[in-house]
Amino acid sequence: MSDSDSLSEERRPLEGVSVLLVDDEPVVRRAIGRVLVLDGALLVEAEDGDKAICILERGQAEVLDAVVTDLEMPAVSGHELIAVLQECLPDLPIVAITGYSRPVVFGASVPILLKPLDPDKLVQTLARLVCQSRETRRVSRQMRADAAESRSLASLQRGIARKQHAKAVDLKGALERLRAMRSNTHS
Repeated sequence: MSDSDSLSEERRPLEGVSVLLVDDEPVVRRAIGRVLVLDGALLVEAEDGDKAICILERGQAEVLDAVVTDLEMPAVSGHELIAVLQECLPDLPIVAITGYSRPVVFGASVPILLKPLDPDKLVQTLARLVCQSRETRRVSRQMRADAAESRSLASLQRGIARKQHAKAVDLKGALERLRAMRSNTHS
């Protein structure tokens, strides 16, 4: 790999990451979308929380890696969208953005970035959240696989135990028959 290839990879920390961008201001949505796409993201856009929910209901939630949403929007606000996402898709990383400086609390799981956005901070925040989410999903998949393997081994062990029990019953039966034959021959 050449130096230019490694530099190219370093500049695209969101390579292959699918992001739903929700903002009611087209100019802002285009600017943020451009930053995300230049850093490798696959972009899906919605002009408000209502449209975002429609997109998610059409089954795209399974292919999304993260959501970036403005907080102050008509119809369904970013606050409402975040509440719905936290309830229905709790593992989906969310970044809130706002032009207002009034304090909002979503907990540590939803970082809030102020507009005008620092593009590097947005990309780094998204990359970190997506990486954590993917690692959590990987660990969860591994735990499910381990549990399935444990269930399979337990089932095999139960089968072996049943066979051993059946053999033990047969051995006891054989001992009883042997004793009966000996007592018959000694009488």
